[in-house]
Amino acid sequence: MNRIIIVGGGIIGVASSYFLGKAGFQVILLEREPTLGSLTTAASLQAVRAQFTDPVNIAMMKESLDFYEQFRQRLDLPPEHDIGFHQQGYLFITSEEDAAARMKERVAYQRAHGLPDVDYLEGDELRRRFPYLAPEVRAATFRQRDGWLSAHEALLGFRQAARRCNVDFRTRTEVLELLQRGERITGVVTPAGKLEADAVVLAAGPFTGRLARTAEVELPLDPVRRHRVVIGAHELIPHDGAMTIDEDTGAHWRPEGPGAALAWAEPEDPSPPQRHVSPDPNFTFRVMEGVYRLNPFWLDVAETLRRDNIFLHAGQYTVTPDHNPIIGPVAERPGLWVISGFSGHGVMATPASARLLADLMSGNVDLDGNPFALTRASLYDGSGEQMVI
Repeated sequence: MNRIIIVGGGIIGVASSYFLGKAGFQVILLEREPTLGSLTTAASLQAVRAQFTDPVNIAMMKESLDFYEQFRQRLDLPPEHDIGFHQQGYLFITSEEDAAARMKERVAYQRAHGLPDVDYLEGDELRRRFPYLAPEVRAATFRQRDGWLSAHEALLGFRQAARRCNVDFRTRTEVLELLQRGERITGVVTPAGKLEADAVVLAAGPFTGRLARTAEVELPLDPVRRHRVVIGAHELIPHDGAMTIDEDTGAHWRPEGPGAALAWAEPEDPSPPQRHVSPDPNFTFRVMEGVYRLNPFWLDVAETLRRDNIFLHAGQYTVTPDHNPIIGPVAERPGLWVISGFSGHGVMATPASARLLADLMSGNVDLDGNPFALTRASLYDGSGEQMVI
């Protein structure tokens, strides 16, 4: 296997092209849009954390955060390349006594599985460190090294490094279907004709399942709409705050420059994959009510907001039943590989997942030891990580 086609030019596809090019493969990346990273990556909240409860996820996110902390050095980028990594922490908060007890247990578990720097906070210490919280907050967990970054700048860094590995980027190139010879996938079909390769990697986010079906492969992937609201400059927002998540409801916010970004993974039915996702105009009101519950300063912000200072966006998560990604080969279609289904964790998992894909395709990691294989049991019984913020 030498020539690889990657379908999808979001941050996952571009990072995969870098690691595969670095491993010595001849890589062609195909993206339908005029620019890379213009759909799902652009709609991301761009947050990164290692506070998970599955040891596999903890390890993956720790690796990715380590990579982001040394991004310029790892990719040999110029000093001026800045991914805007703000390590102001992830703060999970609760007003419920039972949830506080579970938080304390969770911190003990995380510390025992590779995260010694997660803190359990309550009482005066919690108020001192985060004075913007409501008196009703009983407890919290916090890790300082978590935070957020510019996914766009990270994608550009991976692209620059990939070009040094002779990756061929082709935008405005739509893949219509997968090319087959018998059971084997041998390339793709585009409006300009056929492109052949030894392997095809589907990194097309919400469109991954649709492309797989052109080869009669059904993947357990569901596109689900998610919203993001960005508030422009506002003096009442604590700009030194953490990514703050109301664990009781899921509503969350974080500083964004002189303003803030807010989101809430409300229940929605799966929807067909879409290039341009129409947002619900009422989401802004709901999410502000959601974050206000335990962050009362948001009421003052809402009362002084101008309409032209509110920016509502929507995109799609690609969700699996166990909320963990699919990374690896499709056994019934030799030559077909998948890296998709990140369930809202794509930006934070990018470096480690792309590195894993390259190691699997190179044979440096045994397929049998891959926790994100399409054949894993949790993908079908839904027993994986469930916290999808």
